[in-house]
Amino acid sequence: MRELDLEKLMGQVRQVAEEAGAEIMAIFHDEARWAVQHKEDDSPLTAADLAANRVIVAALQAIAPDIPVISEEAEAIPVAERRQWARCWLVDPLDGTKEFIARSNEFTVNIALVENGEAILGVVYAPALGQAFVAARGCGAFRIDGGVTTRLQSAALPVPGVRALRVVASRRHRGARDEQFCALVEARYGALEFSTAGSAFKICVVAEGQADIYPRFGPTMEWDTAAGQVVVEQAGGVLMDEQGRPFRYNVRDGLLNGSFLVVGAAPETWSGICREMGA
Repeated sequence: MRELDLEKLMGQVRQVAEEAGAEIMAIFHDEARWAVQHKEDDSPLTAADLAANRVIVAALQAIAPDIPVISEEAEAIPVAERRQWARCWLVDPLDGTKEFIARSNEFTVNIALVENGEAILGVVYAPALGQAFVAARGCGAFRIDGGVTTRLQSAALPVPGVRALRVVASRRHRGARDEQFCALVEARYGALEFSTAGSAFKICVVAEGQADIYPRFGPTMEWDTAAGQVVVEQAGGVLMDEQGRPFRYNVRDGLLNGSFLVVGAAPETWSGICREMGA
């Protein structure tokens, strides 16, 4: 494989995400153009999802014609074909379509580069806020907001009694296992401080040290997590399964993720709590 300049590529991909974000916002501000429909799994799809997908796929193919694209809004690619790829892009053109429809600002464009199963570059761009979270292997993780670039660092595990442990949770997806996990954490660390966020923001909140953990015990897809995983890892945290193993991509027959934890520090502590749950 040819060697990639990940630092340069990180900037190029951020620009692609911003171009897609401009398309999304043009439609966001004109509800007559939304054209909301529902896919087979009953998840919503809008004209903004499709417009962003067209921009992203065309731009990525122009930047790196030899790297194929797996996108939520593109035609499914046969397993036998995509499993042969050493590199691929994983794209969610509009992560948080429900947030978009609800006129929340918490929807994102997610673009990740995967190499031999490892997510090595990620951009999470929030077009309604003009915020980009960018990271690449060996380059660090950064938030770019209003022309100001801030290096990200996840938080150390809090000392009980000094500050509360901060949990960020999904605004729309919480179930019995989420509650069970939080009850075990509270029994160990005392009262928890909760916040909610939409789409890939939850991963980025941990990456920038504003939360200690984001537990997710429900289904997601690989394009939902890959970009955010690079951001949190390069900030010093981990996105892992219940056994403590970092997520890998395009290595299984399907693209459906299992449960995961995004943690700022001490991953062995959290996987131990999962074992208590009988994971």
